[in-house]
Amino acid sequence: MNGDTPDQANTVSESGGEELSPSTLDSYSRSSRRPAQLAGDPEYQPEYLIVGQVVAPFGLMGEMKVNIMTEFPQRFASMDELMLAPYSYMQPGLAPTGSVDPKAAVFPSSVAPRLRTRPTQQGFRPPAVPTPFHVERTRIHKGQLLLKLAGVADPETVDLLRGYWVIVPIAQAKKLPKGSYYLYQIVGLDVYTTEREHLGKIVDVLTLTANDVYVVRGPGVKDPTGELLVPAIRSVVKRMEMKRGRIVIAPLSEWT
Repeated sequence: MNGDTPDQANTVSESGGEELSPSTLDSYSRSSRRPAQLAGDPEYQPEYLIVGQVVAPFGLMGEMKVNIMTEFPQRFASMDELMLAPYSYMQPGLAPTGSVDPKAAVFPSSVAPRLRTRPTQQGFRPPAVPTPFHVERTRIHKGQLLLKLAGVADPETVDLLRGYWVIVPIAQAKKLPKGSYYLYQIVGLDVYTTEREHLGKIVDVLTLTANDVYVVRGPGVKDPTGELLVPAIRSVVKRMEMKRGRIVIAPLSEWT
């Protein structure tokens, strides 16, 4: 599974490497990350893309607050069906930037007693695998998606879905502009300098306000932390050679 920060789909045609456009990586995601065994495989596609994460109930009628993890939030207004998948469905350590681990979450004091003492709607069982739900209504409120799904009728049921990923099939991925990439296409790529020095592989992408940052680990990384943080900007990332499974960056001595 991957994030939809654009919606994670393969999008770009490459011929010998492209100049890096300002990153539009979605988190369908700040998406799920590429499984380690598929790192560097240009043919890899995830089955699903993450477009959000359930974080809390809203009101008393079963609406849920969803952190938006796609650069195409307008998509929600026209969708009749969305899928939910448990947090654990994503491989350990591959959660998108800013995601919430429900096991580590600290619930407000007003919520904790409700989780212990109030029953959920009769017969509801949180899905253990990706499961489709009919969308009854959606709206954007204070930067979050308010989502009402059929079969979810009260806040106690939403509490059981905290941390669940909101996902869509890869076939519904949005086409990205030239030079933009989904997260699953980035993680696992080899990193070389323009001087042909192999530094390692991209193991994560940090989605920050100014630009994305590629986290690189490998034998060529000299930092005592074992990681090199590569800002995804044109002056540093010179080429994205997707068909060759690598990116080419300026030597550290030339970073400004």
